Amino acid sequence: MRRYILLLIFICSLNIYAAGLPPAPQPEALQAAIRAFIDTRVDKKMPMNKMSYGWPGTSSYSEVMSIPFCCDTKDSVFLAIIDAFCIDEKNCYQYVHELPGSGMLYSVSLDSRSSRREITRKSKDHEFYMLCSKNYDNPRYRDMYTISYVKKKEGKKQMYEGILFHIYSPRPDYKEDEVTETPEYQKFILVGQFDKELTDSCRFVGLRGVNSKGGLEYGSRRETVVDGRFVFTKQLGKATDIQISYDYKSGRKSEWQTIRATPGATIYATFHKDSYEIDRVETDYASEEKSEDKQKMAKADETLKNYSLMLKSINEQIRELRSVPQDAPDYADVKKRLSGLHKSAKDITNKMQELVDKLAKELE
Repeated sequence: MRRYILLLIFICSLNIYAAGLPPAPQPEALQAAIRAFIDTRVDKKMPMNKMSYGWPGTSSYSEVMSIPFCCDTKDSVFLAIIDAFCIDEKNCYQYVHELPGSGMLYSVSLDSRSSRREITRKSKDHEFYMLCSKNYDNPRYRDMYTISYVKKKEGKKQMYEGILFHIYSPRPDYKEDEVTETPEYQKFILVGQFDKELTDSCRFVGLRGVNSKGGLEYGSRRETVVDGRFVFTKQLGKATDIQISYDYKSGRKSEWQTIRATPGATIYATFHKDSYEIDRVETDYASEEKSEDKQKMAKADETLKNYSLMLKSINEQIRELRSVPQDAPDYADVKKRLSGLHKSAKDITNKMQELVDKLAKELE
């Protein structure tokens, strides 16, 4: 029962943070440039590596995506990344540019209490860019983007050789009393079972997060299929779409299928060649309650859903108004409307919290 109440509070807090506070600014130009680089340049000759690290003692989690590259100095897709670092300087809380032959070497700690570090600039001969921004979904964490490269000659061609990093890790400057936009992450688990046809023909399954604003989930994470079964886990701060494809033993890949992932949920699914079936969904608040209590909770759920729809509408209006430039002639009116919308969102959120508190007392 207590877990159920915590879930309701979690729902409320999601809406509080979504409606009451602006999200952290994001380096959108850089994110788009890196996506384009991956889509057009990453292959067997220029592979992408992705590693995940977890520290149970601190409940922290880090991901490191790295791309060693070698490309022509006139490569427009590469040069777009360099331009984007400069464009997005205003959208980050830390920006560094070191010219070849100057500055210092750089490495980043993946956790404040761990000795695990990633070296992002290994030589002063390399030109180096670094940009850090608060993660859009979880501002306790940061997204660090770095690129380090040196010019060299291959035959008659001038080439850039180096490495590109995207590192998701806890913010070293985060303070416990800092107001953040989102709640803590919760674990999502997908337990997949293949039908006989896939069991005989597949060795791996690839999974990737659908690109969302501020969230970079490049390429795919490969999970090994053992006896027709695989398990995928990921920490999530909000519901998101996970895409799945099959790596056949022949070397061919299937089309991507999409499944909705929710924080705190475990999904058991059976996968076929072009479809899947969800067998069951488990949550950490499932338990046996009295019939009367179930009715109360069902009614509260319905009320909370209605409040959530109202907040969703308010959020959409807020996002639209935030796109109005500050030098627009009617920006003063925009600010007033934004203020009113934030007040309405806060009032609705307070009603949601009152409902949860009332239900908690009734179910004690």
